Amino acid sequence: MKAQLRSSFLILASILGSFSAGVQAASSDAGLCPSKEINAFLAAFSENSSVQEEFTNFPLKKTITVDAEPEPKQEATLIERAKIVFPVIPDKKLRAVSGLEMQVMDSTGKVATVKLEKPDTDYQVIYIFKLSACWYLDEVKDYSL
Repeated sequence: MKAQLRSSFLILASILGSFSAGVQAASSDAGLCPSKEINAFLAAFSENSSVQEEFTNFPLKKTITVDAEPEPKQEATLIERAKIVFPVIPDKKLRAVSGLEMQVMDSTGKVATVKLEKPDTDYQVIYIFKLSACWYLDEVKDYSL
């Protein structure tokens, strides 16, 4: 009986230890988050490829516009990490040189929609971010022709 009780205690201690380590890992991940405020997060995300890699959900959902007859159509795919070229959002300097403008269109607490466009052209890309322990890029919708 004592051996069984001791064994049960060790199993319980092991489970609690694993739970504690998981909680510590989750809180340390949240500590690496550039910001839970979308504008501050987006500033860090767009300026650093490694931040983009760290805070992108995989596989990444990507929708592109395909020039088809009689109308352009949307095609959705899932892209694995190895097939994504970072940065997915150009940094501030490259956006300025390219004439691209970025703005947060909508942020409803857990989801944020960011638009990157070049005015007076057909270039428009929408980025969908979702908030969990931090913001993560979850989907890209490329409406450019």
